Amino acid sequence: MLHNWYSNSKRDFAYTLSAALGIIILDYKLAWKDALFTLQKSGFRYDINGLRAWAVLSVVLFHFLVPGFSGGFAGVDVFFVISGWLMTDIIVSGLHQQRFRLGTFYLSRAKRIFPALIVLVLVLLGAGWFVLPTPDYQELGSQSGYALSFISNIDFARADSYFDSNAHEKWLLHTWSLGAEWQFYMAFPLFLMLVAKLTGGRLPWIFAALVGLVVSSFLYSVWLSARAPTDAFYLLPTRAWEMAAGGVVFMLSKMQKKPKVPHWLYGLGWLFMLGTFALVNSETQWPGPWAVFAVLGTMLILLRSGKKTHLFVTLLPNG
Repeated sequence: MLHNWYSNSKRDFAYTLSAALGIIILDYKLAWKDALFTLQKSGFRYDINGLRAWAVLSVVLFHFLVPGFSGGFAGVDVFFVISGWLMTDIIVSGLHQQRFRLGTFYLSRAKRIFPALIVLVLVLLGAGWFVLPTPDYQELGSQSGYALSFISNIDFARADSYFDSNAHEKWLLHTWSLGAEWQFYMAFPLFLMLVAKLTGGRLPWIFAALVGLVVSSFLYSVWLSARAPTDAFYLLPTRAWEMAAGGVVFMLSKMQKKPKVPHWLYGLGWLFMLGTFALVNSETQWPGPWAVFAVLGTMLILLRSGKKTHLFVTLLPNG
């Protein structure tokens, strides 16, 4: 029985690997036909909500210094992968059906983000008026401006490291990730529209462009993390690969023959993600090579899971 399980697992893994490589290798007879992908409506994904919950919880527990979550800040990386999945779904599906409108996309993002952000800033400014000394309140006002302009990450990159004690006294520190995400929202559709224009909208070429973005941004992230770790942590060029990775796994999920993720590989994805939360810490170069585990784990979970998964994603996959 163990031998049969091992043989089946090897066969499933080999299929997954060959399917992914088949997209990248130029094969004019099959691999570069749009029929390789099918972009039917995705539907609501409960598992994505579950992963969001894990991501937010890990960051909160990290900031409260809960044992076992020394790497909980990697929840942001999980969130970036999810954002990349969702944005690729909206943009690529819209481009493929010739109904994508850039202005509508930007407006929909603003409607989702601005109201809550404005309320947050106003509440903090109101509270700060009563409890903060004048210099700190002026600093909060400056942070508020950067947050509402979605450039908090750029501002924080010029100051303290995310892990410095001084940084944690900044009430709007968490808006750095929102800044990076918004900048991604601005640039990503332009990137995909350009690729679609140059390639006639062929989906395999869009997939290849996403893979290229992942590789180039990741290599730059590894390089910069060793030389300017604060810039590497906060800025979009070193984070774009995580969001683009979400786009890659979205495209993989839309293949006519979707790559198989066997149970053991799905479990490994959870091990990568949760292990990152538990084992890395503020001394780890981030988002250098170690970030691969959180990102790859999230990709495997997204690829194996489905819309029937419950809110808090369990370790038992569907299907």
